[in-house]
Order: sequence, then C-alpha cells, then structure tokens
Amino acid sequence: MGKIFVLDTSAIISLVQDVTTFRGSSSPGFAGVLDDNEIVIPRVVLDEIHELSKESGDRGKTASEAARQLEKYANRGQLLDGVETEKGGKLRIAPRPQSQKVVAWGLKATVEDHEIIATAIEIEDRIKGSHGSANAEGVELEDDDDERNVILISQDRVLRVLARSVYGVQAEELRSVCAPENLVIESGYTQRVLSAEEIDSVIERGVYTPQKPPFTNQFFHLVDKENPNVHYCYAMARDAASGEAELIDRSSVDYLKVAGEVSGKNTRQKLLLWALMGCGESDPMVAGGVRLITVSGPAGSGKSFLTLAAAWERLERGHFERIVITRPMVDVGPSMGYLPGTLEEKLRPWGGPVEDNLRAIVHVPSPDEGRGSRRSGVHRSQRPFDAKAWLEMEDRLELVPLTYIRGRTFRRCFVILEEAQNLERGPLKVLLTRLGEGSICVVIGDRSQIDNQFLSKRNNGLVHAINAFRDWPQAVHISLEEIVRSDLAQAADELL
Repeated sequence: MGKIFVLDTSAIISLVQDVTTFRGSSSPGFAGVLDDNEIVIPRVVLDEIHELSKESGDRGKTASEAARQLEKYANRGQLLDGVETEKGGKLRIAPRPQSQKVVAWGLKATVEDHEIIATAIEIEDRIKGSHGSANAEGVELEDDDDERNVILISQDRVLRVLARSVYGVQAEELRSVCAPENLVIESGYTQRVLSAEEIDSVIERGVYTPQKPPFTNQFFHLVDKENPNVHYCYAMARDAASGEAELIDRSSVDYLKVAGEVSGKNTRQKLLLWALMGCGESDPMVAGGVRLITVSGPAGSGKSFLTLAAAWERLERGHFERIVITRPMVDVGPSMGYLPGTLEEKLRPWGGPVEDNLRAIVHVPSPDEGRGSRRSGVHRSQRPFDAKAWLEMEDRLELVPLTYIRGRTFRRCFVILEEAQNLERGPLKVLLTRLGEGSICVVIGDRSQIDNQFLSKRNNGLVHAINAFRDWPQAVHISLEEIVRSDLAQAADELL
C-alpha cells in the first residue's frame, strides 16, 4: 500500500463535492479518488461533519452526502479496523489520541484542528516505532511501513501552516480538485505595440501572426507606437491551431452600444461587450458560435453591469426568452436559511445588485435620489419604472439559487453565474450541464475575493471554468483590470 492520507473535514467536503456532481449508483465514494492509499479520518472529523450537516444550503447538503458515503463504507466492515476502498486502498477512522499525548506535543485536546494534527503525529510515531510489529489496533505492519509517508490533507491554509511549520507534519492541499501548480491564467487579451508599417500590413492581410502561438479565441490589440489612440486594430485567434489571429472590424467594437447607451469605457470592456453580443455573428446562435464566456476582474471593473446590459439587449432582440442569474450562497454573517419569509424574500438581499444594474441600464434614478426635486425629469410623486419587477412579471428574469439548480434545463436562456470564485467544481459542472439548446452562459468572478473557506485561488469554480474550456473553440475568456465604478472605488482598491 502507498501513502497514508489523514483527511480533515475540508478535504472530505471537497472530495464529496467532486465525486457527487452527478448522483447515481455508479458514482464512487470519496475515498475511491485517492487510489490504493490508506485513508485515515480523525474521530473529531465525524463530529464536524455531523454539525455541518445541520446547516442549510449547499455545504449542509454536501456534509449529509459525506455522512451517507461514510455509512456506505461502514456497511463493508468495521471502520476502526479499516475497509477496502474502490481502488484497493483502505479507509479507517482513527480513535481520539490520548489527552496526555496531545498536551505533551504542545497541542490542545479541546481544539478540533489540534486533534487532527495529533492524529497525524500519532500515526507517524507508530510507524517509526513499530517496524515489523503489531500496531495499537493489532494490525501487523509491513516491513516497509516505516518508509510510508503520512500526509495531512486539508484545504485550510492555517491548518497546513501549523502542521508543517510548528509540528513537522507533511501537509498538502487536495490536488484532485485543484488547477495545476504551473497553470497561468491568461488574461484573454494581449496588447502589442507595432510600427505604423506593421499595422498597415496586418490591416491589408486581414490577419496577425503573433510571435508565440496564441490560445483559442485570444484577443489582440495592435497599436501604433507613434500614434496608439488613432492607428490601431483588433484581432482574435478563432483557430488557434493556425497560429494566426483574424482581424476584427474595428468599428463594430469601438462603437458598439447596447441597452440604449451602454458601451465599453476601455478596450477590454469593449471587447467583452463585443463577445457578449456574439463576436460579430449575424446569427448569434450559429453552429459553432460562442456559448461560454468567462470574465474575471476586480470589483467595480464592470463585469456584471456589461453582462446584464448585453443580456437585456439580446433579450430585446429576441435572441433569448429569459435571463437566468444564479450565484453560490456563501454565508457572510447569518445563514440564508435563517432569514424569514418565502424563497423570493430570502433571495431579495442578493438580488439588490441586479436591481441596481438594471436601474442604471434604463437610466432611472432610485426613489431616494433628489427627494423633493425633479432630477432627470422624475417627480417625487411619480412611481419609477422597476425593470427587475417588470422582467420578473413577464417571466423574463429568474434569480435561481444554485441549491435548486439540479434537475432544471434552461433553453433559450442567457445564463449568468455570479461570484464563481466561491463555487466548487462539482456545482459548476451541474450548472453548465443544465444548459439546453439556444442558451449561453457567462461565468463571472474575482479571484481576489474568495469567501468560501474550502476554496483557494487554484481550486475555485472560476479557475476551473477558465482552465477546462481554454481550448474549446466556443469559449471566450477575458480579464478586466481597470476599475470604472468611480474615482473613490479606484482609490479604495489601491489604498486600502
């Protein structure tokens, strides 16, 4: 048998989310992902999973699924002795370390993370001191057991640091749900400074050949070094295998407006808006057209605003029948499950940004703006047009919690996934597999604002979407950089 993996609660939750994207009789248990290695679950982890299973939302459901899978393994035999996993490994539950030992190691027996570290230390000590003899559970150790690595697997950074730096325990992040270490998240946009003659040559040929092979649907902004604001052009690598990028009609990007007067404020925004409107295709749902757009960028860069404006425009043009907006329900403060009221009332707090953006798109001030005055011709006594309420009344806008997404099929819908950096890979796959004919999906997120304690910059839904579809010809990715919300928002991002 290979290595010994000690799993904490966060690792089990991530594994369960990974293997239960689709529930079915053929779905393996979480332990089957870790091949023929020995998997040890500290006793305290069972208590943590039990407490998590009482929560509402996705995390509570995942914890309940973890408990179900543990019971499935328990039906095969005594977990204290160990049972065989799907890949020939062994899964067992480790009893709680003795309090005297935990204290002797400088740990606190009443702290869950300390007990997990103590379990890993105890296993290491048994291996080193029990070569060729029976261990405390009466299991005969192999002759080479003293060479086996004990690795604590956790998605908790602090726990990994504590285990490695203070107690010398090898601790790693769960690799099976992470992007590769050497993955470089491309911006989707590259600016090249060329001479006037080179720009003219590109315009004449209609294609640009970059020095290194482009990736699929990469945007290029080619500017004249002497006159960058006047002499420039755009290109897009539709066929990355050819090593060339086709020229884009500059006017269709620079002068594109949607939902009335909404346009891009900088080059990246203009290219994003152009992609959201179908990349210049006369028939936006043409075979082979863009079906997935991933957008990353800091708060205030215009990701959600431009996406919703494009969705509104395409709805009005008849490209789609509905706009569907969803996001992971990551708790910040009280859980969504404890909010009073109906499902619609529970969703109202995170529907606020949608309402704000719609109000800005249709240029209607809020009722509180200019009290007692006539700002923009709107009297205080007048009832302002509520775009969100109108769309919902006409069944053209739907806010859907990801918790309720399973089993749905979205046909002829413009689907927007917000806050994808707080989503795991499993639920992301569930959402994308809900899209039916005539639908597209825009995945939006900011890798610097991860609120889910089980995720990092390498294992969140936004990164998985960018990485998985980077070579798919119907997917486009672009990163926004400039904050355009206001001068104050820009200053806050830089100074705070």
